[in-house]
Amino acid sequence: MEKDKIHKHIRTERMEIVEPDGTVRLSLFNSKNIPPALMDNEDILPGHRQDTGMAGIMFYNSEGDESGGLLFSSEKRLDGGYNSGLSMTFDQYKNDQVVQVLLDEDEKGKTYGFRVFDRNSAHIKDTVALSKAMKETDDPEKKKEFESKLKAQNVLRMHAGKDRDGSVGVNLYDKQGKQRIRLYIDNDDMPRFEIFDAEGNVKHKLQ
Repeated sequence: MEKDKIHKHIRTERMEIVEPDGTVRLSLFNSKNIPPALMDNEDILPGHRQDTGMAGIMFYNSEGDESGGLLFSSEKRLDGGYNSGLSMTFDQYKNDQVVQVLLDEDEKGKTYGFRVFDRNSAHIKDTVALSKAMKETDDPEKKKEFESKLKAQNVLRMHAGKDRDGSVGVNLYDKQGKQRIRLYIDNDDMPRFEIFDAEGNVKHKLQ
């Protein structure tokens, strides 16, 4: 039957996998057809990710909300420099990424690995509104207040991978995003272990 026909080769700039009712569950796209950031059937960040050169795959939950994806891009500059990046993320319900696999590279170095984030229970629309208010205010105190609230809503808790200094290891952070434990092998192949206090001072070291 025609509906069961197998196509050996499909060329397209964007493709969507949808449910019978039309709800999008997966989107494949090139850099000129990046889908909007959908939440509650609304584009919550008009223009977001456009003109970045990124292509990839976007994931959506059963409600049609963006719930993560795979993005990748690269750029080679006239001066001989370059940058290349890849990120796969998985999002918290009605919020942003809590798990990420990433590669960030340029002519000066690279970092890559696995990251875990804490996010509060706020709806991402509230976060977007807070970010907009921060950008629009001219009051330095208000701006600092908004920055503090935004930082508290997105806290890096773990990075496992390779850093730009050449070390490979695991970095653990507290609920305020401050580094507390670092276990790594440095660029000279020396194993090291460090424990930090809440102010960022090394309190215990093993090497």
